[in-house]
Amino acid sequence: MPSVRFARHPAGILGLAAFAAAFAVGCGSAQRNGVYRLAAPYNFAFYDTHGEAARSFYAAHFTHFAAYEILMSPGEDTPRQMSEFETQVRAYIADPPRFEPPAEIIAPGWTRLAFETAQSMDWTHMLHSQLYDILTDDRIADKRAAGERAIAYYLSEPEAAFSTRGYGHRFMEGGGEWAGNFYAAYPDINGILWAYHWHHAAVYEALMEPDAERRGMELDRVIDVFTDSVLAELPHVMPLTGEVAPRFSRMFPAAAHIFDNLHMMHDVVNDIMAKPSYSRPEKAAEIERLRGQMMYAGQDTVEAPGMPMGGDHRMSPHAMRVPTELPTGEWLPQGHPEARMAPMGEFMRPLPAPRRDLPVGARNGGDR
Repeated sequence: MPSVRFARHPAGILGLAAFAAAFAVGCGSAQRNGVYRLAAPYNFAFYDTHGEAARSFYAAHFTHFAAYEILMSPGEDTPRQMSEFETQVRAYIADPPRFEPPAEIIAPGWTRLAFETAQSMDWTHMLHSQLYDILTDDRIADKRAAGERAIAYYLSEPEAAFSTRGYGHRFMEGGGEWAGNFYAAYPDINGILWAYHWHHAAVYEALMEPDAERRGMELDRVIDVFTDSVLAELPHVMPLTGEVAPRFSRMFPAAAHIFDNLHMMHDVVNDIMAKPSYSRPEKAAEIERLRGQMMYAGQDTVEAPGMPMGGDHRMSPHAMRVPTELPTGEWLPQGHPEARMAPMGEFMRPLPAPRRDLPVGARNGGDR
């Protein structure tokens, strides 16, 4: 299995060197390096300012990684384990921990199985955190510029960063014979995870409010809606960032696609891990294959699958709104309520690779 090459930021690597050295024992010759978020004065502003809202995320990451660990060896006892797991998750939602344990502690076996994917997810969670911090910190006058700098830093690791291309639900629904396995077997846990995808985006939209008091009020409202409504009636499809957070997505369309692709990869891993006929090496290989399809390093050459439209397939309300270029040259991401509505036939065809003669901004912002 090829390793993710986190080599551009040695200062960040030093912080994880001890763990990487220990983790590499018994794992072959692949390097197990890592990097840390961009150094900036706004780091942790979101946690320091909105502690309750920050803590509300921790059950989401726990749920993702702990589910992977349960599915390392699915069998007859797995439904009971998942039922008990859901009870534990809901307890964490009601009373989240103060700090979030890393994936290596939550899912040690899975992290060894799919190390590169775990690193890509962790790297993207750091970008999540930095954009929350930037939108929270009122000392930052130009939040767009600060956010774009954080995104550029994230993309400087192109083999770890998720694509800025708008794939929507394509890999999740059409990427393999495993598609939909997890949802079919464990709809409640899957629904909780999709509820958290809504939650992540809704927090971004709340932080777009111009003053601190209004942001605090909106964050309180988001948490109330999440617990009282979204978790009470779990989503049946994965929400897209653009449809939940249109103001945030207009400011940072590349980030909207990055986060949708992260969420899609989380679902892909669930489906692959839940396929009982796959051996562990087969699961590892298939996870790495799909991760490679979603990476920024290859987004100018990859061709995404078409969307299967048979059976009980459903799409989120704005999923048929595709990335759209505005007269200003800016882009609206997929799912944005003002983006172009595509006909159904367009979704049934494989999504071709972007044209190489287009400017970089167009290749990154659109999916045509």
